[in-house]
Amino acid sequence: MRRPLFALPGNTFLRITRLMSEFSDLALLGIGAAALFVIYVLRVLLGGKRAVVEEGFPDNAILVDGSNVMFWGGDPSAHVLKSVVASLVAKGFAPYVIFDANVGYKLSDRYLDDAPMAKLIDVPVDRVLVVEKGISADDRILEIARDQGLRVVTNDRFRDWKGTYPMISKKGFFVRGSFKGGNVQWQSI
Repeated sequence: MRRPLFALPGNTFLRITRLMSEFSDLALLGIGAAALFVIYVLRVLLGGKRAVVEEGFPDNAILVDGSNVMFWGGDPSAHVLKSVVASLVAKGFAPYVIFDANVGYKLSDRYLDDAPMAKLIDVPVDRVLVVEKGISADDRILEIARDQGLRVVTNDRFRDWKGTYPMISKKGFFVRGSFKGGNVQWQSI
């Protein structure tokens, strides 16, 4: 009887097979963990950017600084936001509303992300962005406005951002207004 060139004593082959099987399970877990880590790092590096915001905007798009506009009537109000959005739609605009991460606590004493905020103010969820904690909504608003050539509805002056976003000095870049007597009053549109 011929002996194979590479012969393993006893049950060594079975032990190696089991070991390789266990190793492949660990390898798959490691690959999955690595993939999740890469996704996490990309989200942190990209500042929580959502694909919705990066896909481009219709010609009639306008950005709304939701964290500023909700104070147009005094105290923070979802009703004011709904009214401003409805007025913009009536004027032919497609409003995209961006909020600071803490907006939910100001309007309903709990955290709200994009979907609950969209429902609260009657805006399609793909037109609402609640930035992640630690990310500046002002920076995201101005970055998107610059990159997409959009105007911004706000009463904020963004003085701290003039060096980074010189277009804020351009007349007509900001659309300003107020909410008085239950109506939106536009200063410039």
